[in-house]
Amino acid sequence: MQASPGAYRQTEDYLDKFEAAVRKHPEIRECYLMTGGSDYMLRVDVENAGAFERIHKEVLSTLPGVLRIHSSFSIRDVLAARSKQKR
Repeated sequence: MQASPGAYRQTEDYLDKFEAAVRKHPEIRECYLMTGGSDYMLRVDVENAGAFERIHKEVLSTLPGVLRIHSSFSIRDVLAARSKQKR
């Protein structure tokens, strides 16, 4: 599942607090600072919809500076990651 939280404060202090909080939650497997409409993209491993709801309520919505969260999940793999081709 991917979650893209939008921060309401863009100061260095708030971004540092957000990133420090993300590192404390093992449910959050990956975190990327993004360009465009979302400030960050998180990869969260969940077993089912109930687990997602718990993580959304107890973890994602409590991260410092978060105003909104856009989330999505894959239905199935069409093309999994592949290694880079050598030129």
